[in-house]
Amino acid sequence: MGKNNKANMFVDCVPQHNEVTGSCIYCTVRFPNKEKVKFIVDCGLFQEERYQEENNRFIFSPEELDFALVTHNHIDHIGRIPKLYKDGFRGKTYASKITSMLMPYALNNTAEILCANAQKNSRSKKVIEASSIPVFKSSSHAPLYSSEDVEYAMENVIGKEFNESFEACKHVAVTFIQNGHLLGASCILVTITYRGEKPIYLLFSGDYSNYNVFFDIKKMPKFLKNVPLNIIQESTYGNSSKEEIVKTFRTNLIESLKKNNSVIIPVFSLGRSQEILYELKKLQDSNVVPKNIPIYLDGKLAQSYTKFYLDNSDLIRIKDFLPENLTFVTTYEMRQNILRDKKCKILLTTSGMGNYGPAQLYLPYFISNSNCSIHFCGYTTPNTLGYKLKNATNGDEIEINGAKVIKRATVYSTNEFSGHAKSEDLIEFLRRFKNVKSILINHGEEETKKEYVKKVIQEVSPKAIAILRPSNCIRIGAYGIIKSYQAI
Repeated sequence: MGKNNKANMFVDCVPQHNEVTGSCIYCTVRFPNKEKVKFIVDCGLFQEERYQEENNRFIFSPEELDFALVTHNHIDHIGRIPKLYKDGFRGKTYASKITSMLMPYALNNTAEILCANAQKNSRSKKVIEASSIPVFKSSSHAPLYSSEDVEYAMENVIGKEFNESFEACKHVAVTFIQNGHLLGASCILVTITYRGEKPIYLLFSGDYSNYNVFFDIKKMPKFLKNVPLNIIQESTYGNSSKEEIVKTFRTNLIESLKKNNSVIIPVFSLGRSQEILYELKKLQDSNVVPKNIPIYLDGKLAQSYTKFYLDNSDLIRIKDFLPENLTFVTTYEMRQNILRDKKCKILLTTSGMGNYGPAQLYLPYFISNSNCSIHFCGYTTPNTLGYKLKNATNGDEIEINGAKVIKRATVYSTNEFSGHAKSEDLIEFLRRFKNVKSILINHGEEETKKEYVKKVIQEVSPKAIAILRPSNCIRIGAYGIIKSYQAI
């Protein structure tokens, strides 16, 4: 610790996000010659209702940033990058090559929604058709950014191959390391060097998983095993164990179809949509789900990503993942026909938490139908419709967009498809490295982060551990954490 206090070179890290969306970690490197390098890891859109005003501001001056890094293509990690450029950032944004290919889909869709939402009639049919993310107006009712801002931002996004080390700026090298959370998802190694000083190594886990059904994951580079790392690790499911996972999707689906119930499945556009489609195909192939039951996929972005999988089959090992009798819902009229149709059907719709996208049209209608099952397949933050439905009992009155609806449908949920590692795999990730200097816990609800810290201390016995919070800045040197001080 004495060596730390005399550090001539260090990094100050402070997040703008406090929980699980709006991910953005602001890092300032101070070199012995007093020069500074400033960069961020991710720049996401906030989805929790209580943090929505955070979408309109940054805790740093965008024009002072030297570069930006992206872990993966989820809107809560990339959703404010065009605003970053709109507000003055002129550096490069680096991502894995695959992520750079996926980003225009999400960002253009977001810009379209933001602009439509800024109009007087913000809940027009167009918004319902397209929306798959939360959208918030600024105090001036102007959109957060436009399609032109997206175009400019994407001109400055550079895709890099996995395990390819490159210089983001003088004295700072970056390496993207594949992880299984999502197609294109990365852990990011940042290496800071200066003549006469011991290097500082930062490893950002990003949203992490050690498995993905669609692709094989490249092994972690061997040289990292003994590198003196400072690890910034997510903790979304840090208080959950794999033993707690009960695989109920297949059973719940079969039970619902036997009752001739329609099944509504809210899904996330990228990753989850394609995985559920593949799961339905496997159930068809094993004669569990009859092939004559119509299957619908509604959500512009989910459809675009599904087509991306099909058009870039060299990136995935499962080429044939679409079930039979699948229809993409592309018009408002098709939606109305689905609502009027009383026959048994399976409907996948964005968004995964139920608050946005076509789900905001379907769920208020189907929740009061006793011949319907609604099956959530992922995390739902508090204050979302999905959270309300999962925690309500039959007969409860639920307020949706100002209207009161009686819950009569059967509501299921499962986390068996989660793209986030549970506590055992998060701990196993840490154990891969033999020379960890410090661990910073990130990206999780407050109580979850606290519980996960206890597990890390018990299982790994780290030299130093801290929770990243917007209120505090953590200073890191070559020997680990130097100090924590109040962020301005």
